[in-house]
Amino acid sequence: MGMKKKVLIGLAVMLVATLAFVPAVSAEGPRDGTLTAHGDGVAALAGRGSVEISGRGILWFRDVAGDARWTVSGYGEKREFSNGWIEYLGFHGNFEATGSRIIVVLSGNNIDLWAQGRGRFFLWGEGEYQLGPRHGNWSTEGEVLTLAPVE
Repeated sequence: MGMKKKVLIGLAVMLVATLAFVPAVSAEGPRDGTLTAHGDGVAALAGRGSVEISGRGILWFRDVAGDARWTVSGYGEKREFSNGWIEYLGFHGNFEATGSRIIVVLSGNNIDLWAQGRGRFFLWGEGEYQLGPRHGNWSTEGEVLTLAPVE
């Protein structure tokens, strides 16, 4: 993996992790936003809700609140770190998680993503996404976007 890609992955994790957590329930009730995306590059999400992601590359996951449930299928070498991060090197499969404060990052190709909840996400590379009724393209600018209900 090139140095530029390592820096981008680190930046994605930091941006999403530090900006991620919004109130779990709005004043109007527990409505959630929905995101779908497909592309190649880096997909990072953090917040409360459910995530399903598949593809090939390196997957990182962190259960910040300690209440998440997750499943992994496919291939990859699992490593667990003392700070709570779980890494799957050579990931090629599916990952699903639900929790009140989770972070999921996949760097690789053929990424398919579905998420429902509240938080922040970062899509770097080439691909398309749909956030509620809004369609967009992945960027190489490093923009952090909000996953929330469409008003």
